[in-house]
Amino acid sequence: MSFYETVDKITADAGIRVKANSLEELFCKALLATFNEITDIEKVPPKEEKLLQVSGELPYLLADLINLAIVYHDAEGFVASKCEPIEVRHDFALIKLYGDNYDPQKHEPKLVIKAATYHDLIVERQGDLWVAQVIFDI
Repeated sequence: MSFYETVDKITADAGIRVKANSLEELFCKALLATFNEITDIEKVPPKEEKLLQVSGELPYLLADLINLAIVYHDAEGFVASKCEPIEVRHDFALIKLYGDNYDPQKHEPKLVIKAATYHDLIVERQGDLWVAQVIFDI
């Protein structure tokens, strides 16, 4: 997948960097990139829906949103392959994720992500684009 890049300059953790035209697109790309680091999301059908709602301030709002998605993954095995922003502001996000339960027989495991951290967390406008960087505790 080419909608994000990995952050490679870190030794013990993993990370992603995404660029988008809007904050809504940025949040969805970051969520999908997170799940794509867990397994290949192109092989995950959008069968189930999960609603994520988080309040907070940028850039922490994005890490908190990703961590809520990771809770669904840890508790229920949910993996998202599609994202629909319902309402995204600088202090609030309501996002609908579509995906399926993780099945090691069908979905090749990649990373085990424990959490998105606040370390080197970036959500900012750079020219015409929104840019995000998230470092994961793995």
